[in-house]
Amino acid sequence: MIHLLNRKEICLTYSLEEQARVREILRNHHIHYTVYTKNLTSPSPMDARRNDTIGLHLDRCIEYKIYVHKKDYEAAKWLLRSSSNTEQR
Repeated sequence: MIHLLNRKEICLTYSLEEQARVREILRNHHIHYTVYTKNLTSPSPMDARRNDTIGLHLDRCIEYKIYVHKKDYEAAKWLLRSSSNTEQR
């Protein structure tokens, strides 16, 4: 089980396609992961300011953070790097 004390962030992206690609790689290699999403246009309870979307890139409205267990971090990092290298060829 992945929780706050035993996880490491493997990916931070604003792209739905990129987070799906990362999740597929991790799933195909049986690496457990957790995805946290944050809607950047939603007002925060800690922020009393109005949260306008004027000038905000709509493709950057949702932040995806993907975490893996600390013991799987190096393997996951290697898998993501190697898949990026093969896609560039």
